[in-house]
Amino acid sequence: MKTLRTFINFFSGEIEIFVAGAILVLFITIVTMSLSMSQFFGSTVYLSRFFLVILISMVIAGISIQLSNVKRLTDGYEGYLFSSVAVIANSIAVIFETFEMLFYGMNWFGFDFLRVQTDNSLLDLVGFLIFLYTVLMTIISMLDLIYAVGES
Repeated sequence: MKTLRTFINFFSGEIEIFVAGAILVLFITIVTMSLSMSQFFGSTVYLSRFFLVILISMVIAGISIQLSNVKRLTDGYEGYLFSSVAVIANSIAVIFETFEMLFYGMNWFGFDFLRVQTDNSLLDLVGFLIFLYTVLMTIISMLDLIYAVGES
């Protein structure tokens, strides 16, 4: 059972780092090319500090999950410092996304970038999927923290 739990934690940490890192690179690319896109598409893309904080906290959480597992496997580390950092970072992302959803609804993702309320269901779906993914990663990091506290 320990190997399955370790594999799931490693896999979730890697996926979180990869997805958040890829979205962060895409986000920075879109924002830096905003002037060209504005001339081509006729709409301006804005820098969203909330989304930047969400992505950075997700990358930090993924790295913390990985460090927690590596320390447990190599050193027999039974502490919960890295697991706590992962839970806190993922919780910050969920809190920011919930805050955005309370003010702008399911269209929070589109409003962050375009600064207008649109009826684009694709942007609603992307915002919901990002929120769902972050909640799932928060639950996984909480389970990792519970496991770490249970071991010590």
